[in-house]
Amino acid sequence: MILLAVLFLCFISSYSASVKGHTTGLSLNNDRLYKLTYSTEVLLDRGKGKLQDSVGYRISSNVDVVLLWRNPDGDDDQLIQITMKDVNVENVNQQRGEKSIFKGKNPPKIIRKENLEALQRPVLLHLIHGKVKMILGPTSFSPTSNLSFLL
Repeated sequence: MILLAVLFLCFISSYSASVKGHTTGLSLNNDRLYKLTYSTEVLLDRGKGKLQDSVGYRISSNVDVVLLWRNPDGDDDQLIQITMKDVNVENVNQQRGEKSIFKGKNPPKIIRKENLEALQRPVLLHLIHGKVKMILGPTSFSPTSNLSFLL
């Protein structure tokens, strides 16, 4: 669940832009599918050594984004759908070779089939002026609420 939250926050932060005195929203067009690719690394021992000697994993995914609804009054109020596809998990340090715990394993074996299915379920985001007001999915929540349940 933490991974899902991190990926969504990465997605939202890449599209949310603030300009002095004015906040702009997404510039998505109706009836168009946007295909994006995201990747993030989690380093478990970054503070202890060199980057090339770090231990951790990299998760990447293709993301489909569709604008489902926009307020016809032009209030920059919209609903978008995000669907993650082709989730991949790999060792962040390719030098480990045969010692890698990821070698020969596919994502369902690494992060469990149930977690992979949860990541690939569509999620709806309610945006107003480019800011997330509500995340609608298997467990809906407001970004202004306490997110400690994700930890």
